[in-house]
Amino acid sequence: MPIERETIVERPATTETVVTGGSPFGIIGGIIVAVVAVLLIFWLVNGGTSSNGSSVNVDLPNVTVTE
Repeated sequence: MPIERETIVERPATTETVVTGGSPFGIIGGIIVAVVAVLLIFWLVNGGTSSNGSSVNVDLPNVTVTE
């Protein structure tokens, strides 16, 4: 019975992956921008600058002007 031989050839990696540390200011800035965007969308969905015809009552103080 013949003996079969298996040859394994390991080749070195043709590409190298280099990971560099990112700036923490970019990550923090991205989080702040995301939070502001969510708040802006929430504000716009709830009416934004329009109040859909509802009235707002403002109590102003009585002012007397004297010379």
